[in-house]
Amino acid sequence: MLKIKCFSLLLVLILLLLLFISCDSGSKAGAGTNTGAGGGAGSGTNTGVGAGGGAELKDEDELAYLEDKVIDPELMALLDQFGVSGPGRKAIGYIGGKFRDSGDVHKRLNALGADVVIEKIIKPTVSLLKARGEALKVKEDPTNESIKTRLQDMLNRYDTLVESVWHDFFHNRLIEEDMFVESVTYYVPKFSKFKEMVKHPRVIDVYAWLDADDCVIIDEIEKIVVNATYDQDRFNNMLNSLGDANVIAIIKIYRDIKIEQGEALKAIDSISDDIVKQAYQDRFNTLQGEYDSHIRDAFNKASGELYAQIIGNGDKYRNDFIGSRNNARAAKFDEEAAAAAKEAKEAEEAAAAAERAKEAKEAEAAKAAEAAKRAKEAKEAEAAAAAKRAKEAKEAEAAAAAKVEESTEAGEPREGSGTDEESGATGSGS
Repeated sequence: MLKIKCFSLLLVLILLLLLFISCDSGSKAGAGTNTGAGGGAGSGTNTGVGAGGGAELKDEDELAYLEDKVIDPELMALLDQFGVSGPGRKAIGYIGGKFRDSGDVHKRLNALGADVVIEKIIKPTVSLLKARGEALKVKEDPTNESIKTRLQDMLNRYDTLVESVWHDFFHNRLIEEDMFVESVTYYVPKFSKFKEMVKHPRVIDVYAWLDADDCVIIDEIEKIVVNATYDQDRFNNMLNSLGDANVIAIIKIYRDIKIEQGEALKAIDSISDDIVKQAYQDRFNTLQGEYDSHIRDAFNKASGELYAQIIGNGDKYRNDFIGSRNNARAAKFDEEAAAAAKEAKEAEEAAAAAERAKEAKEAEAAKAAEAAKRAKEAKEAEAAAAAKRAKEAKEAEAAAAAKVEESTEAGEPREGSGTDEESGATGSGS
């Protein structure tokens, strides 16, 4: 019985030991893995782009065509410090491989700090390189052999454009991080459209695979240029001779000017006075005609001169339309100021009229009060005179009565007194 108890106790101890070993191994494994974006050096595996484990593995698979080219010790240490590894490290390695000296990349990233590097450099670059990987698969697909040369040409074009963005950011320092994000993100759909190009093969004009908004700009320029003597093929050939970078620059300057045109028209439309509005509209139409003629003239020149004319004079025409906008806004301001002045004048005149009415009313009231006062005084004077006359009459009556009384007291016979005396005498004689 004792042996059984000892054996059972031994089994329990063995099970507890195995459980402890299992938990300890799990803790160590967890400590060696970090999928967050903010881990420091020694944090273990980290995507560097804030992805979770599943997303990180997916990114790793989609960037499998890239090698981890980060060999500069300083850059490696900086990425470790920022907690960047996996796809993020591959993205920085790919960028660094485009520079003879990776010191430019290290200095720029170090100045930006971990958060900016991860959010505004690594994330958009990983998205771009994933799209590029898909484009490579499309290009290498044997079923696309007939257009492989065309696809390779497009790939080379976009690679060159993207590299120019990296050089402007890391080496030349011509753009800041927000422009870097905007520029890199702009090219993601370019690589993504390779599948569309295979499904719908056509003659590849330089603008055929631009974004929808950019295609709208090209269509607008085409409407300005193409006419009875300048056909569409000539227009397409001229664009093809420019190259992607120059076409995109032309699209950008045209779009910027178009925005200012819209603002100018909005300002003109806000003017209420039809005569003034028409004057500004006529001026705008003149500027629009001059700008369209400027574009048509440029497309009749060699590609180098075309680019130089449109880009070189871009600021001039943009400023012209900005001036048109500002002048129209000034006219609207003057119009509103005049209306406000008129309203203020009318309010002032109304206040003056009200003041005059008040004064007239007060004068009328004063006049009425004066008349009432005079009437009261006349009435009081009349009453006083009547009282005086009554008093005087009463006093005269009293004086007369007093006089009569005095006469009586002095022996003057009163009326009827003689008869009495005579009656008395007669009585005495008998």
